[in-house]
Amino acid sequence: MTEKMNILIVEDEFLTADTIRNYLLELGYGVTGMARDAEEALSILEATETDMAILDLNIQGSRDGIWLAGMIKETYNIPFIFLTAYSDERTVKSAVETRPFGYLVKPFTKMDIYTTLEVARQNYTQIVQQGELKLGTGVQDKPLPMDEYLFVKEKNVYSKIRVRDIAYVKSELKYIELYVEKKRHVIRYSLAEFIDLMPAEHFIQVHRSYVVNKNYVDHIGINYILVAGTEIPMSSKRKEEVLNRFNFL
Repeated sequence: MTEKMNILIVEDEFLTADTIRNYLLELGYGVTGMARDAEEALSILEATETDMAILDLNIQGSRDGIWLAGMIKETYNIPFIFLTAYSDERTVKSAVETRPFGYLVKPFTKMDIYTTLEVARQNYTQIVQQGELKLGTGVQDKPLPMDEYLFVKEKNVYSKIRVRDIAYVKSELKYIELYVEKKRHVIRYSLAEFIDLMPAEHFIQVHRSYVVNKNYVDHIGINYILVAGTEIPMSSKRKEEVLNRFNFL
């Protein structure tokens, strides 16, 4: 996460959303957008590089903030905090089950927002910095050649994986998933650190949460890439960079 966090605000009360935006700008944060419902929020996330989201639990539309939190956790791999006027036990319990990085109750102050965001930032940073990846050579050369291999811990053993055999990588908050010959290997490692290990001429980040091995790309669509038979989303912000890595007739 960058020093200056870029934050998405999801709040259907305009005055509240505008107040949050002003507070964030005064505190030195960036604002990637203000959404009134889940669909608008997902569109903003797809088009921008957002570092954190502030989600009202009771936004308008058929999808509430808890549903949106699940989508963010599954697809965009960024921390989020909840905002609500309700602090009853049932509401808090439902929100906590999604594992947010913070919880703000209305009314709030500028310092309430600052404290919550900075605690969330610190907790997230600690999580992504905890890695358990070991290299076959015992030395983390950057980048690794395609014929090099990794040892990935699974239960009580380490599985040997050759770099060239990794079809794609998916990020899931504090873990990454390596897909090798239709088998999934889950390790505790950040996507950013893993990208640094991979040979850049072969591995391409096509989405905030996905890195693909270009040698396994079978088809390129408008907003997705087919990799080893799996459809991988391609963000509009990364599309031009991704397409420049391939030859077209």
